[in-house]
Amino acid sequence: MKKILLFTSLILVVFSSCSKEEENFETKAEVNEAVLENTATTLKTSSSFVHPGTVLTKSQMQFAYNKAIAGVEPYKTTFANFQTKYSAFLSPTYTSHAHTQVGRNLFKSDYENDAMAVFVNGVMWNMTGTSRYADKALELLDSWSSTLTSIQYPDNDWQLSVGYGMHFMVYGADMIYNYTSFTAAKKQKAISMFNIMYNCMTNYATQYGLAVPFVRDGWPSWGSSQGKFLMAFGVFSQNLTMYNLGENYFKKTAANGADVGTIQTAFLNSGQPLEAARDQYYVQLGLASFLEAAQISYNQGSTTLYDSRSGVIGKAMEYTAKYNLANSVTWTSWTPATSIWGVTYPVTSISSTNRGRFRPIWYMAYNYYHNYRGMNMPYTLQVINNNTIEGATSTITDEVGFGSLFFNNTTQAIVSPSYTWSGVY
Repeated sequence: MKKILLFTSLILVVFSSCSKEEENFETKAEVNEAVLENTATTLKTSSSFVHPGTVLTKSQMQFAYNKAIAGVEPYKTTFANFQTKYSAFLSPTYTSHAHTQVGRNLFKSDYENDAMAVFVNGVMWNMTGTSRYADKALELLDSWSSTLTSIQYPDNDWQLSVGYGMHFMVYGADMIYNYTSFTAAKKQKAISMFNIMYNCMTNYATQYGLAVPFVRDGWPSWGSSQGKFLMAFGVFSQNLTMYNLGENYFKKTAANGADVGTIQTAFLNSGQPLEAARDQYYVQLGLASFLEAAQISYNQGSTTLYDSRSGVIGKAMEYTAKYNLANSVTWTSWTPATSIWGVTYPVTSISSTNRGRFRPIWYMAYNYYHNYRGMNMPYTLQVINNNTIEGATSTITDEVGFGSLFFNNTTQAIVSPSYTWSGVY
């Protein structure tokens, strides 16, 4: 797949390879002040980050755990399923599969399994307080940060190894951020490892005479995966520039209805997703990344991403749910301002490929837009009630999953938003 990285709001200092470097990211990029000045009211301005504070906070995890051990359903059953699903990763005998180089087509299962193992052990430590889980997550991180020197590059799908695989190591690293044994030196080693992934983005930009790590010549599921990685990396490394780069991608593609430097959008105001023209399973893949980015922002104290464009992500979820539940939906044809690989313009129809196949992403949206905002989401609710959507998909690091455990707080006080949904789809 042809992919080009897109200029946005940063001027980058580019490095010669995707190899390990000890410098902190802040020596690698500086903010384009003229651009950020125009968005200063919407980007995060405080460098004080919540840890853990990527897709899950400690309070979220402990809420779920307390419900589960009290025998409350569905938390009890989902927690049991979570432990069963990842029993091998949670075993004290699980060992690292670190390599000096990985890629989407090189040791894919090894880095995905270890990334998820870091994450789930971090989750279990936050839930139970049992130190062996944090020790295991740290052991795996240390192994990888002492071993990995490069991402396979150039490689056709290298972005996906970062945005749909290794990003779970960032999530997991932040899970154990406050663990005593996770020293400043060990954190810096982890940051240096994650910089290897970021350096590939800058190198690719240089190759095409561009800057910054967003996939332009591809579907929104590509760029959104990079955006959530950058937001998570920014949280873990306490790097405001990095965090805002990822958040700004979301704002320009989803929130403001325009891709960076273009008039392309991931969603129409109705909630119609661009990627629905490609494949129903892929549109949910992109939605998962947008949701995780919004959840990261929410966990850092902002509702801006979830509420952008009258909650366009929630509308996109309803649109997608409605169509995949065998209902008809409206389709507005349009021509994106920037090209997308393999697409003939205008985009005139929705795709029926993989229609009715659901990813485990629905609780995250329902928890925010219905449980917190009080919005009516009848089609999302039907998906939740009528389909088995809890566990991870065949690629275990595509999304968090297990939403009835992690994203199911029905005790929240409803805070109505300033917008309403008209149900135009």
